[in-house]
Amino acid sequence: KQDFVKAQEWYLKAASQGQAEAQNHVGIMYEKGQGGKQDFVKAQEWYLKAASQGQDEAQFNLARMYNFGQGGKQDYMKAREWYLKAAYQGQAEAQNHVGIMYEKGQGGKQDFVKAREWFLKAASQGHVEAQFKMHVTDKKAEGV
Repeated sequence: KQDFVKAQEWYLKAASQGQAEAQNHVGIMYEKGQGGKQDFVKAQEWYLKAASQGQDEAQFNLARMYNFGQGGKQDYMKAREWYLKAAYQGQAEAQNHVGIMYEKGQGGKQDFVKAREWFLKAASQGHVEAQFKMHVTDKKAEGV
């Protein structure tokens, strides 16, 4: 049986000592309401601590929260910034999201060529959505 309260207690001990992976897990637990009440603001705070240390999963999680306005107002510029940090570390899901943001012009100028570049990076790691998006942006880029 899973004991989320106990898990959160142990993660919080490690997270409080600056352990980035534990900080990310605390963020996940607050985001999902595991071990206590769901709290997007606290989740975002813990993700930021871990993301600032270069933890790529936390960078992605933080970007997603900014992208969808969880834990604060929606902010596409911050979302793109954090997705990019995770994407540069090779995280395929983040690379796909960077591509989507360029495709839609979220957080900056719309750019189908850059979108396709990011989709290609994710697709080369086997990311199925990015593989599909690559072909869609090819057609859009031809029309530019």
